[in-house]
Amino acid sequence: MRRYRRLIVIDRVIPFLAALVGLVALAGAVVVQVNADTKARANAAAVAELRAAVEALAAAPLADTTPPDDGTAEALLALQDRLMAIESAWADQAAAFASAPAVTSDATATAEIDPSLPTTDCIPLGTRFMVIPNETFPLCQSRAVLRTGVITDDTVSFQGVGTIVETGFGAIPETTCTVMVFSADAAGFGEVRVTCT
Repeated sequence: MRRYRRLIVIDRVIPFLAALVGLVALAGAVVVQVNADTKARANAAAVAELRAAVEALAAAPLADTTPPDDGTAEALLALQDRLMAIESAWADQAAAFASAPAVTSDATATAEIDPSLPTTDCIPLGTRFMVIPNETFPLCQSRAVLRTGVITDDTVSFQGVGTIVETGFGAIPETTCTVMVFSADAAGFGEVRVTCT
């Protein structure tokens, strides 16, 4: 009989539990729906504000976009006039040069080559060339010989001349020649030029 009473109690409690679970699920669904409605209303209000702002911008008159007159246009026109004057002057000089008489061959004669000075296996004067440490570079049509020493990241040293920094120059002793260093690299390369008068 006890067993029968337990079954009756369980049979009566189960529908109440099922109803309770159903009510909890219904409450959860209502809460979710209310949150969704609130978000939808907030989004609709934001869209309405944006629409109103866009309509206000479209209805507002455009501001005057003319730049202030600060003299730039006049300066550009003056620059254009100066360039046109320079170009016409160049054209006049080119015409004058073309109509100038030819130079006689005596004025264009080159200096004679001294057979006692080197002309092969040497560096031509006025030529930029690369140097490496501890090498000898004979110069064409000159008794000068360039001997390199240590090369750092911004200097090149020469025997008799000394150390020369990039974009610097030095005189080669007992000659009328100068050596100029264009660039130097710590890897042991330098770019130089020798000129003689």
